[in-house]
Amino acid sequence: MRIIITNESVYEWAAYYTVKCILDYSETDKPFVLSFPLRYVNKAYYQKLLSFYNDNIVSFKNIHIVSSGEYIDSNISQKYLEDNFLKFIDIPKENIHLFDGNVANRKEEARRMSNLIKELGNITLLIDTLAEDGSFLLNTPSSSLDGSVRDKKISEIIRSYESKKFNMPIEMFPREGFTLGFEEAFNARYILVMANGYEVSDALAHCVEGSISQFYPTSVLQEHKKLIIVADEESSSDLKVKTYKYAKSLESKSLHPKELIKGLYKSYYALTNIRIFDGEKFIDGHCIIIENNVIKSVEKEIDVDAVITRIDLGGKIVAPGYIDLQINGIGGYDINADPSIETLKNMNEVCQRYGCTSYLPTIITNSDEYMMKIIDLFNNIEDLSVIGVLGIHFEGPYISHEKRGIHDDKFIREPSMDMVEKINASKCVMVTLAPEMVEGEIIEEFAAAGKIVSVGHTNGTYAEIKDKIPYGITFATHLFNAMRPWGSREPGAVGAVLETKDMYAGLICDGLHCDFASAELAYKLKTGHICIVTDAIPPAASDLKEYIWAGKKIHRDDKNRLIDDNGTLGGASITMGQSVRNVVNHVGATVEEALKMASLYPAKVMGIDDKYGRIKEGYIADLVILDENLIVKGVVFKGNYKEYNYDHEWVTHA
Repeated sequence: MRIIITNESVYEWAAYYTVKCILDYSETDKPFVLSFPLRYVNKAYYQKLLSFYNDNIVSFKNIHIVSSGEYIDSNISQKYLEDNFLKFIDIPKENIHLFDGNVANRKEEARRMSNLIKELGNITLLIDTLAEDGSFLLNTPSSSLDGSVRDKKISEIIRSYESKKFNMPIEMFPREGFTLGFEEAFNARYILVMANGYEVSDALAHCVEGSISQFYPTSVLQEHKKLIIVADEESSSDLKVKTYKYAKSLESKSLHPKELIKGLYKSYYALTNIRIFDGEKFIDGHCIIIENNVIKSVEKEIDVDAVITRIDLGGKIVAPGYIDLQINGIGGYDINADPSIETLKNMNEVCQRYGCTSYLPTIITNSDEYMMKIIDLFNNIEDLSVIGVLGIHFEGPYISHEKRGIHDDKFIREPSMDMVEKINASKCVMVTLAPEMVEGEIIEEFAAAGKIVSVGHTNGTYAEIKDKIPYGITFATHLFNAMRPWGSREPGAVGAVLETKDMYAGLICDGLHCDFASAELAYKLKTGHICIVTDAIPPAASDLKEYIWAGKKIHRDDKNRLIDDNGTLGGASITMGQSVRNVVNHVGATVEEALKMASLYPAKVMGIDDKYGRIKEGYIADLVILDENLIVKGVVFKGNYKEYNYDHEWVTHA
């Protein structure tokens, strides 16, 4: 037995519990059988059940409802149930099983109901309200504590109480009724008893703390394995202090309705007490309603009676989830060395810890055979988005020998039309190439197929780059890195990118790949067109000190650079979370602009800013939750809320 003392409405608590039992029920060989009380129950119970039903949280199509009794020569109980509940739900008539209080043969009616319950497989959830005399249903003090369905004389205490609730003169209230017995009770899977008000406080104390006694029939249920008594403060006033404290602790730990409902609304809830960055600006005093995997609405307030889980985030920032357009590996996982769906899933999980809810797995320069292996892997995944993947980013192999960086020189080549066609037919969404290595018509082919063509790993001159941009180049891969620098007489690739105002550029904001002063310059010159990227490799977000990358041993030096034996940078060890903070703290960007650089602008590059990069009705529910220092405290990934409780940005890869 468990007793829960709640500050909430007992009746609403019972409604939460009722729906939870229905939703948790998984048996297929017998139906869920719900037994409602025959005695008066506050309308709040039925109203709360109906709110669940109206919000499409629960259906009663496959539920069987059995009344726990009825008053003889009357239909008071049945009419109350019908008027307040049954006529509003989708339950088939044949699934409603009520007593006939007007039958001539009472024993036959009792036998009929007893057999019916057995045929249904017994009651799943039996609900009752505690009476002043401790009666269980109509099993009153001094009644037999065994037996099945039967007709009973109603105690004067119950008649007095019920007549007031039903607003009837007591002399007109029935004196007899049908009731389920203790046999049906002990065969029920769950029993819920509601205790409400001072008038039942003595009975509650006896039924909970006293010995089993026929003078308090509900006390017999102490022996039921799944009995819950939910009580308000008034009804628990006669309990011992120890009992009271224990009951209150149960509520606070796991059985309070606000905890129970978290299990009900797996796909419908509200984020409240938040500062919303909607992709353009901060909004205070609003909440976000999430349904399934999309943002249902951004509301000024929620009706206090709305049936919805509220997740109070204590004033934290909620922004669109970060999008990383260039990530080779993270947390010890490597899509280049281990191309598999498991690797993609693991990378996705690590990315989320640092606020990144979507990413482009980046494949560096390799053979045609290897590229086809990657294409086949991605093509065989029906929905990449469920693991946070937006598509493939082929960084190479159509790049410059001089600006190859860590890439393997033996695989660098010009594109063949066969591979161009295969890439264009694949789930590749971005191709990084050196424009001086690729004909304009090939660039045009990629762009016409919907691929994002990015200039990178290029030794092209300013003129060469500007000449190829009109063919469809719209992005620049890790600006400043692995490209001809900006000179006074030869602006180079960097100059061409900075000078082309409508071109977006990725920027690694770790202070190592480019000085923060250079990053600030790019930010000021191209505000609105800079995207934060990590270019992370497996040692990022891990404790790996050495790693084989692109066939070379990469080690982490005392400056946290990932370099080969020649000192060549081999990717970054930074996360999106740290990158955003660096842009604010070291590049001088506003928080708003840094968040756009991490989400909205990457979404625009991808052409998906109609569903990503903003907090707006109909957008994918990919969100990042930040504290005042922009430390990631949680994410919402495809509608699923996740909370993180670390204060640093470091994950040890097991």
